[in-house]
Amino acid sequence: MIVGTYLITGIDESRDEKLGAQKGKRIVSARLYYPADYNGESEVVIRNAAGKMYQNPDILNRKNSLVIYNHGYGSYMEANNKLCCELVENGYFVVSVGHAYESAYMELADGSRIELDKNVKGKQVDPMVRGTIAALKMKKTNGTAKEMYDVFYTFQKKYCTFLNERLKEWAEDVNFIVGILKKEYCDYIDFEKGIGVMGHSFGGNLAYYMCMNYEEYICGANMDGAIFGEYYGQTMERPFLQILSRNNEAVVSKVLLDTNAPVEYEMFDGITHMGFTDMKYFSKSKMMMGKMSEDDVGNKMKELHLNFFNHYLRK
Repeated sequence: MIVGTYLITGIDESRDEKLGAQKGKRIVSARLYYPADYNGESEVVIRNAAGKMYQNPDILNRKNSLVIYNHGYGSYMEANNKLCCELVENGYFVVSVGHAYESAYMELADGSRIELDKNVKGKQVDPMVRGTIAALKMKKTNGTAKEMYDVFYTFQKKYCTFLNERLKEWAEDVNFIVGILKKEYCDYIDFEKGIGVMGHSFGGNLAYYMCMNYEEYICGANMDGAIFGEYYGQTMERPFLQILSRNNEAVVSKVLLDTNAPVEYEMFDGITHMGFTDMKYFSKSKMMMGKMSEDDVGNKMKELHLNFFNHYLRK
């Protein structure tokens, strides 16, 4: 078995695009990763993406559980390419969703690309200078999970209005792609077991949001993503895997609160935020990636995600 891949792109006629210079309906693209047989297809090589995959081979004629991946804000669909490939090698159908104008670039099925809207950078924390200083102070918060979350909640409500609004738009991007998958890939995906969702940074935060708000996403995993969003009065009913670097305890503590479901909480020492992505295989800078070796990080990430999804998607 090999990992096959190709892109699917659609236009969501129900939504107007709010970003970018060109107005119109919201375009969503996604990279599919799936179990396939090798029959001479060419290997797909993507810059700054690890993992071996092949272009457009036939999908194996069997049903697999589905896991959705979402990248961090301003990142790209293949940012955790190796992990996506490893899940497929272990019998999953994986789809990485792009987000127009909020991905570094979003490749479309016809080969064209939608580039990042440069205006969004200044909106993520607004006002930038005062908000950045507040973020640095907020990350140093110590205390109980509730005390840390209360501080983060106040920060994000004051300085991150834009990101909170975009969370709902990203969720609609995911639901749109899942709608396509249900129509065109029902012979290959076992939707009856429910859908797993994972992501890095803002994409990991989205995994929490999807599990909290949509019943078909039955388990989720977050790689070092701050938990943005408004959850007043809600209780998590889905099992959740929270992976984090040590200096991000204050921004993820929400996962430990208001839950009726199991929470797996895995803290990595000696790793930075970007060390959870494929960048660890391309940058040797310990300042940027952390001191933990890329193989140790990669193996642990694979183990955590496989154990988690095998437990909840293969009962």
